[in-house]
Amino acid sequence: MAVTASTVNTTDTLETLRVQFNNLNSDVVTLDSTVSGSGSSIPADNITTGDAAVSIATSSGNITIDAQASDADILFKGTDDSSDITALQLDMSDAGKAIFNGAISATTITLSADGGVIVPDDGNIGSASSTAAMQISSGGIVTFADDIKIKDGGTIGVASAATAITIASTGIVTFVDDIKIKDVGTIGSATTADAITIAANGNISLSQNFSLVDDKEIVLGTNSDISIKYDETTTDSLVISSDVNDAALGIVYQADDGADAGDEWKMNFANGGVFTFGNDIASAGTHTTLLTITPNSTAASTTHAFVGILSSTASISSPAITTDALGIPITLNSTDGSSNAGDNIVQEAGSDENDRMLYEDATLDDIATLSSHGITFPGNRIQVAASSSDITTLTDQAIITPDFGASANFSVTLAGNRTFANPVNLVAGQSGSIFVTQDGTGSRTLSFGAKFHFAGGTAPTMTTTASAVDRVDYVVKSTDVIHAVVSLDVKATS
Repeated sequence: MAVTASTVNTTDTLETLRVQFNNLNSDVVTLDSTVSGSGSSIPADNITTGDAAVSIATSSGNITIDAQASDADILFKGTDDSSDITALQLDMSDAGKAIFNGAISATTITLSADGGVIVPDDGNIGSASSTAAMQISSGGIVTFADDIKIKDGGTIGVASAATAITIASTGIVTFVDDIKIKDVGTIGSATTADAITIAANGNISLSQNFSLVDDKEIVLGTNSDISIKYDETTTDSLVISSDVNDAALGIVYQADDGADAGDEWKMNFANGGVFTFGNDIASAGTHTTLLTITPNSTAASTTHAFVGILSSTASISSPAITTDALGIPITLNSTDGSSNAGDNIVQEAGSDENDRMLYEDATLDDIATLSSHGITFPGNRIQVAASSSDITTLTDQAIITPDFGASANFSVTLAGNRTFANPVNLVAGQSGSIFVTQDGTGSRTLSFGAKFHFAGGTAPTMTTTASAVDRVDYVVKSTDVIHAVVSLDVKATS
């Protein structure tokens, strides 16, 4: 409201004083009417009060402060220790955003449903005693200065999986889906942070021991094929098991990472108990059975089948030994415990002397009967004519054909380039040696028949030095396959 009265000077007339007094009276009446509610507003650029406290009160209705100019802010000002400050600014150019100069203190702050709390980049949210309990980076990453606690059985998750993590009252954490860590990340304890390391390719490394409690398994294979456990309850032993019904268990031992033939040994346990043990000397990765153990109802009736040469520096005791090629010397110095004890080999079903099969004196019918089958007793050994331990000399000729039914061991001196043809009368399991000697001239070659199989599928080149000796050791695998190895230039050490 503009004041219409003007200043009256001492030189003005009485009429001037009268006019200005009337103007002043009119102004006061108008102001009083507006303040008391009878008017509409007080137009003013500035309202200045005195030095007393000012109260704005109404007995009903709202108190409205209206900055009607476009984008005009509403300011709440005061004095802070003699400094003029703006305590609160209502920014009308930003929908009335409230800008506080200092902290906000309230019993409760309630936000609208679509509202939020925004702090500056790297700003803190906290308490009176821990103002930086939470820090929020410009990227939205939240850092907590201390522990995070949720209710017993509470969950942590995302919008699409609210229960991704559940923490029980006991502290057990349950994940509803996968757990992923960074490439070459570690999982550990307070003392050993790198107890478990997971590489980018998924390989897991343990920096400490791996322990498994009693009667629990390590399961291998996509179909849970094999398990390993310590059986404390039943067998008190390490148990390696094929966990597929009726399946066999194979275990391979490798030297040199299995790089060459002969580096691997394989044990196989068939369903039912038959045990085989073999090597891949003939062909890398292909295992030839050298020992077969077949369990029977009694230990005494269990059979052991050997392929190749069986040697022993001590005694061998067995209720029965069967072979297609028994060519080793056997000393007859055992007894059956009877009063007529003497050098003999016995098959004893009881204590009766009639259970004897072979006698050293070679005078009984038993010996004669065996002799008719080609079994003789030269000196103190048993000789089987079909596979003698003696070395049979072969006739040197262009094509040499040995008879494996006549002997197990052979020798030949080469006087020219020869072919060692496929033998006749092959018996699976027979084994022996062939000694090949160069004559005084040397430079003689030797080729082998198709039934001879060598390591890598390549027949060896024989030593061609005059008078040199090579040894071919063989095992008859079947009537069509002979596994053979060659020891070249066998001679005395210098």
